Amino acid sequence: MNYLWETFKITFYLVLVIGFILAIYYLLKNRFNLTNSRQMQIIDTMRLANGETIYLVKVFDEIVMLGGSKEELNYLKSWPIDQLDVDFKDLKKEKGNKGDFKNKLKSILAKDEKSNSSDRDD
Repeated sequence: MNYLWETFKITFYLVLVIGFILAIYYLLKNRFNLTNSRQMQIIDTMRLANGETIYLVKVFDEIVMLGGSKEELNYLKSWPIDQLDVDFKDLKKEKGNKGDFKNKLKSILAKDEKSNSSDRDD
């Protein structure tokens, strides 16, 4: 009985199994990474009372407004991107601008009201 050889074999197989698990983790993490999605981008968020939040999200060619709480997420409204006059280079969330969400939401709602009022006039 060569204990050194047995210890080496056990250590080798243990390292082999751990390496296999890490390789699978790495492949799954890079394959199903949802945080770097190009089709969906969180434009901005606004915290409300009682843990509720409003989200502006760019999904493909639409801007979607979602309302969320701790228990659920609700669809509120959406606008096609081509109907909005918004510079998408400025849509990156900036940490320092607290009134940024409010201004974006006001401009989007103002454009929506203008389009609705022009539709009614026709």
